[in-house]
Amino acid sequence: MPITQAEASRLARRTGMKQDDFAVVNDGVLTLLNNAQTRACVFLLTDSSDLYAEGMCSVYEIRPKGCQTYPYVLDQDDRAVLDEGCPHRSQFPPPPEGTDMVLLNLEERIVREGSAD
Repeated sequence: MPITQAEASRLARRTGMKQDDFAVVNDGVLTLLNNAQTRACVFLLTDSSDLYAEGMCSVYEIRPKGCQTYPYVLDQDDRAVLDEGCPHRSQFPPPPEGTDMVLLNLEERIVREGSAD
């Protein structure tokens, strides 16, 4: 999950973790890490690597915007759609009106930060 530097700073402050413990830069984009054992986000509380395993977000109140809007993602035409990779996509309605603009704005912030490095 791509995140902004502001989101990373907030996560570091609130969790007491170092940014390197939960995020890495991939192709100029700051991205949340996955837990090596569970293959899930480092902030997802779960002991299982099963795709359908239950878990709880340990940073839910301060989760990044991309996490808040997931499973809605942009397609190649910059329209909000349900992520094909989400195993629970059938449980979500079509993207609410305005989701594409929220995602475009988030993408712009992430890309701008990545190109500033």
